[in-house]
Amino acid sequence: MSVSGMQSLGSFGVDDPNEIEMTDELLRWRARDLNFIRGPWSKLRATIPEYELETFSVGVDGPTNPYLRSVIRLPVNPTEHRIPIATVSPTYALAPHNTVADMCIEGLQACGVDVTTLKFELGLSVLGEWMNFRVLLPEKYSLTDARGYKTGLRLECFNSVDGSSRLMILLGWLRFVCSNGLVIGETKAELRDIHNAYLDLEAIPGIIARGMAQVKSEISRLQRWENEPLNPPVFRAWVNGKLASTWGKKAACRVFHICEEGIDVEITDPFAPGPPTEKPTKAILDVPGAAKPSRNLYDVSQALSWVSTKRTNTEERIEWQGQIPDLIDSLIGEMPSQLRQLSLIEK
Repeated sequence: MSVSGMQSLGSFGVDDPNEIEMTDELLRWRARDLNFIRGPWSKLRATIPEYELETFSVGVDGPTNPYLRSVIRLPVNPTEHRIPIATVSPTYALAPHNTVADMCIEGLQACGVDVTTLKFELGLSVLGEWMNFRVLLPEKYSLTDARGYKTGLRLECFNSVDGSSRLMILLGWLRFVCSNGLVIGETKAELRDIHNAYLDLEAIPGIIARGMAQVKSEISRLQRWENEPLNPPVFRAWVNGKLASTWGKKAACRVFHICEEGIDVEITDPFAPGPPTEKPTKAILDVPGAAKPSRNLYDVSQALSWVSTKRTNTEERIEWQGQIPDLIDSLIGEMPSQLRQLSLIEK
C-alpha cells in the first residue's frame, strides 16, 4: 500500500463505520493470546463481558474463605455459564472495562473531541479479564514529518478485572507508515493505581485533560528531534553502550541496522564476539518509512519505536515505548558539547 493509502486509514481503517472487524495484530499478555477488533464504540462495548464479585466458597452451602473473594465472568450469551476467573482480596475494587472505557470517552469529550466521528480498537484476553482500549484522535491532532509521513495522537487504556494488572491510561503517537505503527511519547497521560477502595475512576477525565494539555509540547519535542542532526560516530558508540545495556545487544543491533540500512535484521550467530554494531546478521524485512540512513534524532526514535512496538508481550511493549524519550536524551547527552548546548537551548 502506498504512503498516501496508509495515511488515509484515518481512524484505524474501517471501511464501513458500522461494522466490526478483526485485526491481524499479534500480542500476548501473561502468556495468553489477545484478540483485537476495531469499529464503532457502541458495537465494541457490547462485546465486553461483565463481571461481579462474590464470596469464595465450595458449593452454595459450603464454608466461605473470609480472606478471598471470587471474580466471576457473567454469561455473554444464552448458552454460556458463569465462569470464575480469579480470586482477589476482600478489599479489591472491581473496575469494569466498560466503565473505564466510558470514562476515557467522557474525558475526551470534556477536551472538545467529537468522539462520534472516531473509530476504536479493543483488545481482550480469551476470558476478557484484561483489556487494551484504544482511540485514535481526530486529524487536527496529527502531524506530518519532513518526509511526508503522518503521525496521529492515540489514547490507550489498559485494565484488568482480576487484580493482575494496574489500571493505566496514556497518550502516545501512532505513525501510519506501517500497519503495526510506530509509537512514542507513551508516558504523558498516565494513571497507575491499585484496585482497592482508593481507586477513583472519576479521576480518569482529569488525567486525560492533563495529558491533552501537553500535546503541543510533545509535538515540539518531535520537531526538535527532527531538526537535530545525527552524529554517526556518537550514534555507533551509543548503540554499543547505553542502548545495548538498556535493551540488550539483540535489540541494539536491530536498531543500528534499521538506522543504517532501513532493514530489520536477525543475528545469525548469537555467540559471536563483538559489540552489537559488529554482530553477523541477515536481513529480515524492510522497515516501512525508515530513513536510509537515519539523518536525525527523529529517525532514530522511529527505529526505537519499531523495535519496541514489535514486542509481542504487551507489558514489555509499553515499558520499552516509554523509555524512548529517555534513550534519545541519553544520545543527546553523548553528542559533542556544541550540539548538546544547541539542543538544550531549543528546549
